[in-house]
Amino acid sequence: MADTTRNHERSTTARRPGESPELQTRIHCSGRAAGAVLGGISRALSEAASLDRDPLIVLEDLGQLRDSVATLIKGLSRLLVDYPRNVTFWESSGYTEAFLSVMERPRRRPGSN
Repeated sequence: MADTTRNHERSTTARRPGESPELQTRIHCSGRAAGAVLGGISRALSEAASLDRDPLIVLEDLGQLRDSVATLIKGLSRLLVDYPRNVTFWESSGYTEAFLSVMERPRRRPGSN
């Protein structure tokens, strides 16, 4: 069986003025299972760590994932536990931003409005 991951992932180095270099990886999600996408993310994280770079993961066509986005995010949470570097995700569907905004909201205290 041929390895087709090269068609779905591409890593490049990107620099922003005054910042350390990031290793950017584009992962195509359209028609792919969450496990396949998570495998690509795992490889990108490993590669960035081995190069001592912060990973920038670009999820392309996340809205066309074959599986549930919630399944992907749960797996992603497991991958990121204890990861030693800062990880940045970018995607244009808005799913990731919505998830992160919920995670970052301050918790209400009992009895507060």
